[in-house]
Amino acid sequence: MSEYKQYNIQMIDFIGHGIWDWNIATNEIFFSPQWKKMLGYQPDEINDTIDAWSSRVHPDDFTQCLNELAALFSGKIVHYRCEHRLLCKDGHYKWILAQGGVIARNEEGSPLRVVGTHTDIDDLKRALEAQN
Repeated sequence: MSEYKQYNIQMIDFIGHGIWDWNIATNEIFFSPQWKKMLGYQPDEINDTIDAWSSRVHPDDFTQCLNELAALFSGKIVHYRCEHRLLCKDGHYKWILAQGGVIARNEEGSPLRVVGTHTDIDDLKRALEAQN
């Protein structure tokens, strides 16, 4: 990893956002240390696979996530934004705001690479739920 890329990851991790970088062609995904930490994991406890994310999405939120990704991949939307719950190491679900976009497409327009962030919005969501 280049020094510049490592610096940017550390900077974004420092402000509390987790980073993900998904190579669609190889189905490999990079999760930053902060991405893993916000779920209660050490960096070496979660594999960098799409299953590491999809297996942790709350069942009630999974279809919404897939629909938003499908809209992004098809070009209907240019900015992926999805509030969903992810399973933490301690067994509870945490609300996450995922945002991202396609940064590379092939000649046919299919996505090759998608990058984004995860932001912990759990306290905000629970406060809003308590008001209702």
